[in-house]
Amino acid sequence: MNNASTLANWIPYRLEHTPQAWMLSWLNLGEKRMIEPFFDETITICRSKQIGLSNFLSFSDTNLLTDAAGVIPHLKPTAIVFHVSRCGSTLLTQAFSQSETCITIAEAPILDEILRCTEKDPKISNSAREEWFKAALNLMGQIRTGKESAYIVKLDSWHIHFYTLLREWFPETPFFFLTRSPGEIIASHAKRRGIHTVPGLVNPLLLKTDTLPPFDGNFNSFTSEVLKQYYLELQLILNLNCRFNQFFDYSGGVKEMLESFSSFTGIELGEKMYERLNFHSKSREVAFHTEPNLPDLSTKASNDAYRQLREMLL
Repeated sequence: MNNASTLANWIPYRLEHTPQAWMLSWLNLGEKRMIEPFFDETITICRSKQIGLSNFLSFSDTNLLTDAAGVIPHLKPTAIVFHVSRCGSTLLTQAFSQSETCITIAEAPILDEILRCTEKDPKISNSAREEWFKAALNLMGQIRTGKESAYIVKLDSWHIHFYTLLREWFPETPFFFLTRSPGEIIASHAKRRGIHTVPGLVNPLLLKTDTLPPFDGNFNSFTSEVLKQYYLELQLILNLNCRFNQFFDYSGGVKEMLESFSSFTGIELGEKMYERLNFHSKSREVAFHTEPNLPDLSTKASNDAYRQLREMLL
């Protein structure tokens, strides 16, 4: 591929395993900035426009992914955000998306599909996964306006369990870890559940819940176990004393969260970023308000694991 302009503004958004090969779906962003709370929303918006222009879908094999990533001007990730869910990570990326200098990617499905591709094809090597993962990041981190200077990538919560692999791939990239108490997280999921809080929607081996008995519909108990495993994994990560890791707990305040992230990554804060904190993380139109105290539906085991993590952070 000699002409970088051929795929300018095109990004891969889905990786699928077929009997013949791994296939990629592609999306033309046009002039659209990726500013929605979740990358799925950006996909929906752009796909609807693309369908209006053509009845054809855009597919390729993985060779185009790596070829295109080598010629498209792009940024490397400035920081990768890990989180335990409902702990401020969406608000963090939303705040930084207010600046045209920041590219923000929030839970892009293709990154999860690449990390987990060995579930469908155990023969895929780690080197191939690394090549695909970095190529996808490069294409989503395209320099499209010339104003971009920072690139923030927020992963899914269960990617905490991929820490060792990701740190191997990105040895000096800042990793920012967000935490929160299990009771507050479960209260949030009770209103609108993430897929990792419903048994069976995410591979139990990945969540490290594979040896547990059935939960008999008690999603709060299941979520507590998922969170416990996150906290235990974070304790192990914290013990590594990596200078490229930073931890922040939601109890420290959202303004302080932004400032901690800015200080850690060197990305400058602006007035619009602070203004975004006044609204709901998933909607720029809904004013944020503090919710009343709700019953703590978490288990003792998850609370103990969280408490131990907090004590280690002090």
